[in-house]
Amino acid sequence: MGAAPHTLYMYLLGTEMRGMEIMKDCVIIGIGNALQGDDGVGVHTIRYLQERMAANVILVEGGVYSLDLLTWLDGAKHAIFIDAMDVGDEPGSIYRFSPQEVLERPKTPLSVHDLGLYDLIAAAKLLDQCPEHITIIAVQVKSLAMGMELSKEVREVLPRIYNLVLEEINAPR
Repeated sequence: MGAAPHTLYMYLLGTEMRGMEIMKDCVIIGIGNALQGDDGVGVHTIRYLQERMAANVILVEGGVYSLDLLTWLDGAKHAIFIDAMDVGDEPGSIYRFSPQEVLERPKTPLSVHDLGLYDLIAAAKLLDQCPEHITIIAVQVKSLAMGMELSKEVREVLPRIYNLVLEEINAPR
């Protein structure tokens, strides 16, 4: 017997909804393993944003999924990915970039899951489901040890990530 399908949760106006079709202007996807310390910063950020975001923004706990997230990109005008990365900088350092900037500097790590996110964006482009604007917000990890808590350094930057998300959403396009 095969494994049960993964269920992704969408949070809209603080209400959990499954499989509901809605119009979406912006989707924010938090990526990472919430059971592996700072690797879960994307998921923790989505939980932080739940009570703070507008109705036309979809928040997705993407976990460690990759191509399963294509559904959330289809029809979105703007996608923001929030993930962990390890470039040896100070824990809690925040980076904001586009996939194009990564392609121009291929040695720049995209995240601690870079192959999965690259694959997701490439697949979305091939299927004509790629949002016009994609932003990646990545946070330098301190610890990837097993545990459900973020390090103090990473936890303290959640309000800054929220402000960056607001800047992205409100940026003239």
